[in-house]
Amino acid sequence: MPATATTRAPAAAGFRSFLPLIGAVIIWGGNWPVMKMGLAHISPLWFAACRFGSAALISFLVLGVLRRLRLPSRQEWPLVIGVGLLQMGAFTALALWALQYVPPGRASVVAYATAIWVIPLSSLVLGEQPSRMQWLATAFSYAGIAVIVAPALGGWELHTVMGLTMLLGASLAWSVSIIQLRANRAVRLGAEMIPWECAVATVPLIALAWLRDGAPDLAAMADIWPVIAYTGPLATALTFIVVLNVTQSLPPAATSIAMLGVPVIGLVLSSVAWHEQISLDLSIGLALIAMGVVTTALAPRLGRLVSR
Repeated sequence: MPATATTRAPAAAGFRSFLPLIGAVIIWGGNWPVMKMGLAHISPLWFAACRFGSAALISFLVLGVLRRLRLPSRQEWPLVIGVGLLQMGAFTALALWALQYVPPGRASVVAYATAIWVIPLSSLVLGEQPSRMQWLATAFSYAGIAVIVAPALGGWELHTVMGLTMLLGASLAWSVSIIQLRANRAVRLGAEMIPWECAVATVPLIALAWLRDGAPDLAAMADIWPVIAYTGPLATALTFIVVLNVTQSLPPAATSIAMLGVPVIGLVLSSVAWHEQISLDLSIGLALIAMGVVTTALAPRLGRLVSR
């Protein structure tokens, strides 16, 4: 076999291994402008409950057909509850509420900036000692958030400030879930836990929605069934199942950098669907946050180069 053919085969196989992750990034990026559409019909809490309720149903069904459905173990339950309440329930409820005040592209950038929380929390809570490169990555992320938030603070636009605060709270909720998972590295949550995590998120969301907004508007929910189908079964259940299976075989650095595509795609699609302006401050802020993610992902390799 010619040498060119032998070198092309691994390259093609490597690219194919990234295709599911690339598909997930596109779907998750598109989720932000789609969620904005749903909010024109139902409240944020009922929308979040519909998203995770439908995701729980479809993931129970899919994993049942695949004969991979099982109950969480005693060690897995605390992590399942943490992911369900924080990464899914709190993150989505706060993000959806914020979308009433902040354009979806800008919202996706702020909500995905978990680096501003994870590295400091890992030092304070887990006793880890982040490297200089990791602290540099955190500084990039803080600078990016500051650039994005500054215009709202300068003009003191109360609703925008509220929305950005909710997005930072959503990012914090996700980060606390990450810290919980890192503190329990011996327990790995696979795709089999997704229906239980979605169910854990759904129950308090329904309770809160009923208390605050009253009974659900079933007619409105029926009108936006394509939106719910996209955000729940597709963007939550099926995509998470695929991504969890794929990312276990991919380098963490590659996964982290690939996730940068979510806010970028969200921003581009939001500019098309909602005519959101990609302003200079948003572009600079996104670039700084991207530098933070890339620095975090490549910190071990960069550290080794610096120490030589």
